[in-house]
Amino acid sequence: RPVADLLTPATAHRSVPAYASWLTQELTGPVESDVLREVLAGDWAFTKWGLRCRAPHDATGEARALARAVEHAAEETGSRIAADAVGTWTPSLAMAFAELVDPSVLIWLEDPLPRHDLRVYGQLASTPMPMAIGERLSLREDPATVLDTTCPVALTLDVVGCGGLTRAVEVLAAARARRVPVYPHGRSLVPGIHLAAAFREAVPAIEYRLQWEPGRQRLYDHAWLP
Repeated sequence: RPVADLLTPATAHRSVPAYASWLTQELTGPVESDVLREVLAGDWAFTKWGLRCRAPHDATGEARALARAVEHAAEETGSRIAADAVGTWTPSLAMAFAELVDPSVLIWLEDPLPRHDLRVYGQLASTPMPMAIGERLSLREDPATVLDTTCPVALTLDVVGCGGLTRAVEVLAAARARRVPVYPHGRSLVPGIHLAAAFREAVPAIEYRLQWEPGRQRLYDHAWLP
């Protein structure tokens, strides 16, 4: 039986929505127009792009440049986008960006800090900026405390990193109780698919990493095709 069927008393879905990410395509780049058109032509739930810090010694100036880059990309695509700072920001840069960016153009900003700093993420939760966290959630942490402290708009849970599917189901229950949707991280694509298939109402989409996943798929006996 598929693992997804073992996670739920109901019949698991046989397909799940996915969103596309391409983190080596930087919004500050800008994103190559042909790549942008190709990705947007796909039937993805939404798209996510890289937003790495380039000038860490000028927090306000860099935050202003990053905010402009996000707003320009949203204007180019005609839709809201997600951005991933890939843990390259300082707390001061994250706070400055949160105050400067137009929150209406962002689906979320994901994991801006290099470590899972709940104190700073708690401060960011008081700003209008939509934030996603969860990739670094570990077995040592209480998911309820993390969610109550950070108030994210999405939990980007790494199913392997958090301790596996059994632990992921427990985390999912905490997120569900707080009405926080879970978007499994693309590094754990296959178990993320099973989690999404078993709990479709709590997992709106999984991440499909366009710069890496097609190559990984060639290694599998069974390809997982978007």
